[in-house]
Amino acid sequence: MPVVGTAGHVDHGKSTLVLALTGRDPDRWDEEKERGLTIDLGFAWTDLGVGDEVAFVDVPGHERFIKNMLAGVGGVDVALFVVAADSGWMPQSEEHLAILDLLEIRHGAVALTRVDLVDADLRELAVLEVEERVAGTVLEGWPVVAVSGATGDGLEELRAALRQALVAAGPSPDRGRPRLWVDRVFGVTGVGAVVTGTLVGGSVGVDDVLELAPSGDRVRVRGLQRHERGIDTVAPGNRVAINVGGVDRERLGRGTLLVAPGSVVGSRRMLVSLRSVRGLDVPPGDRGAYHLHLGTGGFPVRLRVAGPWESGRAFGVVTSAGPLPVTMGDRFVLRETGRQAVVAGGRVLDPFAGRVDVAEARALASAVDGSPEERAAALLAVHGAMSTADLAAATGGGSVPGAVVADGMALAEPEAARVAASAAEQVAGHHEAYPLRPGMPKAELASRMGITQGLLEAIIALDDELVDEGSVVRSAGFAVRLSPEDEDRWRAARTVLAASPAVPRASSLDLPDELLHALVRTDRLVAIGDDQVFLPEHIEEITSRLSELPDPFSVAAFRDHFGLSRRHAVPLLEWLDAQGWTRRSGDVRTLRRRG
Repeated sequence: MPVVGTAGHVDHGKSTLVLALTGRDPDRWDEEKERGLTIDLGFAWTDLGVGDEVAFVDVPGHERFIKNMLAGVGGVDVALFVVAADSGWMPQSEEHLAILDLLEIRHGAVALTRVDLVDADLRELAVLEVEERVAGTVLEGWPVVAVSGATGDGLEELRAALRQALVAAGPSPDRGRPRLWVDRVFGVTGVGAVVTGTLVGGSVGVDDVLELAPSGDRVRVRGLQRHERGIDTVAPGNRVAINVGGVDRERLGRGTLLVAPGSVVGSRRMLVSLRSVRGLDVPPGDRGAYHLHLGTGGFPVRLRVAGPWESGRAFGVVTSAGPLPVTMGDRFVLRETGRQAVVAGGRVLDPFAGRVDVAEARALASAVDGSPEERAAALLAVHGAMSTADLAAATGGGSVPGAVVADGMALAEPEAARVAASAAEQVAGHHEAYPLRPGMPKAELASRMGITQGLLEAIIALDDELVDEGSVVRSAGFAVRLSPEDEDRWRAARTVLAASPAVPRASSLDLPDELLHALVRTDRLVAIGDDQVFLPEHIEEITSRLSELPDPFSVAAFRDHFGLSRRHAVPLLEWLDAQGWTRRSGDVRTLRRRG
């Protein structure tokens, strides 16, 4: 089931309420118990009657510990928002509400606590105030339950409201791409480093290999615990403790992300959609310094807003000094360092942001909640070409119908068409410069295009203008054309060959190599061995007269019959063997077919 996170102003009874609901005190530190003030994240769990135990993440409500609060709510899908009836709405009530709204945590309940300290009229006024304050946010319509953690009044009603929210949120989806933002790290003697967090996106089992993002360091899952019980596998939507091996404890900490290898992108510059906190007089601008709160981490970043803020919304580019592990659609909260306040939130649209085109940004924003295939299509359309690894990591593994994919690269259809047109232009230019050659060498063309040979072959296969001829590429309508000078040379060589078929040495002809090769490719000459050429009609005559030889026959018999020297007869016989006319057996040959 989804994890429940608390939210609300300091001293409004969040921890007391979690203790009353679960029987477990979420405050872990002696200082917290002595001061009666939650400082860091606390954890508890209980059976609420929804088929499985439900975990709670209790967050601090004091403004000094807002970073810890943000680390706690980043992985929850259901919230328990707490307002004290005797104190009413307070500053951190507003800021915590803003955070839940920006993260779009759409399911939960509002607990109106300490109702044992107020009369019925004040209780009713407190309910009305809460409903007014949450209007227009994701909390609008949540049940407001009057409850007392001290007396137990209203606890059953609150449990029922939480059950309803948990069922509405539904189970955490298993996409086969586990992600766990670490919120706590500790060492156990004889065991090693243990991290805890809320698992989403996929299951994890003992002996699985995970990756620390974005460093890429690999770790092995040596052990798992859920609610203090050892297990072999854990599904998404659970609080889990993982004993990790293969990494120093010093490399782990809150804000570390454990993922399936290769499933996130390390981004230093990302395109984002932005939504400002309601009622903010001055929306976030380019000159401020910000912290981006993503998962359990808080990272210093810079913001450049693209275009004007309209109805509290805009697009922007977030840059960071180091790579941030993200995928398309990740939600974040933006806190301005100078104001010490949450000012906006948003979603990652493109981890590889270049120049900002508002129309492209809108297309990405429209696709961000779609399937992995829809996200991949939108992102590839913006970039034209991407590595398949980056595309899968950025979008959740989606493939793009119609894209050209080869050698680890993907090209959108328009980009593939552009590359094909450019390749066709290059090949046409090559034909113009070298009309006797069969086409442009494939390796040379791929190099000029800045793509791999495999990707070039995939593009050629989809293009009617180009023909793959093995090592070369030619235009579909290309045919070897002899210049007038080459025609004269060919006529002279043909005259020589026609008059002296028994002395078919290529070196004896006045033909440049390129012309000679062109004549062979166009079947005007037949090349045999290293230095022999025949006219096709001479070959036809030889094959038609093979039946005049005894069966079997020797090299000498063949030589004498056709008036050839042994130097010319042996290569010609080997060619006849290869063409299937004859078969060699020791020193003699037999005829396989007759002309």
